[in-house]
Amino acid sequence: MKDDATGWDVPREGLWGFSHCAFFDTWYPWTGGSFESRLERLVGDLVESGANSWRPQIHWHQVERTPYAGPLTPDDVTAGDVEEYSDSADWSKYDRMVDALVEAGIVPHLVVGAAYDFQLPAAVAGGQLVRATPDAVGRDRYLARLYLHSRAVARRYRGKVRIWQLENELNAAGETMLLVRWRSGRAWLDFGFLTAVIEVISRAVAEEDPGALRSHNFQAQWRLIPGIYHWHIDVEKWLGLLDVVGVDAYPNYVIGWPSMGSRVGRKVKEAVELSGGRPVMVLESGYPVKPRHRGMSEGRQAEFVRDAIASTVEAGGVGYYYYMICSPEGYPVEGPWSNRYFQSIEPWWGLVRTDDTKRPAFFAFQEAVAPAKVAAASSGAD
Repeated sequence: MKDDATGWDVPREGLWGFSHCAFFDTWYPWTGGSFESRLERLVGDLVESGANSWRPQIHWHQVERTPYAGPLTPDDVTAGDVEEYSDSADWSKYDRMVDALVEAGIVPHLVVGAAYDFQLPAAVAGGQLVRATPDAVGRDRYLARLYLHSRAVARRYRGKVRIWQLENELNAAGETMLLVRWRSGRAWLDFGFLTAVIEVISRAVAEEDPGALRSHNFQAQWRLIPGIYHWHIDVEKWLGLLDVVGVDAYPNYVIGWPSMGSRVGRKVKEAVELSGGRPVMVLESGYPVKPRHRGMSEGRQAEFVRDAIASTVEAGGVGYYYYMICSPEGYPVEGPWSNRYFQSIEPWWGLVRTDDTKRPAFFAFQEAVAPAKVAAASSGAD
């Protein structure tokens, strides 16, 4: 929440839309269409759904195309380094994506600094080409590289992106590393290092885009490894770095029956109590339609969407992003969307079928968002 007169704030009607972690190849992969045609379709579906925001991730390695040595610590980064980095980066597809969203009246809510392994750039360490994880390149060098990248991204889209997300479910990074292997290295188990990560991204955005909002999506659903994190404590520790508090809630991740969308509001209510008056949003939440043997179905997906949005509004949330409007649906794409074991739900979040028809949840979202905007505006007026 911005206190200065020049800052941007969450619109009175709130921010309602969709989250997206994957790269461009997961947009309607069954069509085989060009980037431009799939982007046009994506924006059209966002508008049709009633969404007024979209939260995609800037994939680090798609911008930083060649190994880059760079400064050794964040304090070594200069304005010239940021300019040099920006000039060498490949912004082409992200430029078109951001411009298309803005032209359609969709607020881009970009994720910067996310570090799942498949998103990271390459680095030279010990004379070898490696993935630039904190353990591979060294923590200080990683933080310097992250700070440089984040400054360049924020500078590039300043004025077009009014709200940023810093990293992705960083409080649960250690559990993500241990259980699903989307991250690598022991650094993700060190909460001091995690704090340093979110601090340098927050600092980068504040320096390059001081009028924008900074948010983070705290993993708030479950903790499979006792003591590895506690999202209430994590919010309190990082609150000073944020303008918007986000929660990620997936009550139906493991089993699809019964649909538990109303439980999303419980997390929002808890976050509101912790937020110190900052706006609270659901930055990720969803219900997959497969596998069937875990109780997932299209009907329950629609029920989940209706209940999750209604409960978010009732709990005082100012926005909700469903994860995802379009998902891989079993097609091979970049990223960790395995169709095996515990993660077998990952390719099946979307609201669009491979025959290009919309699932009932698409229309449930459409119907739920209109009154949610009115309720948020009325609450703000009070």
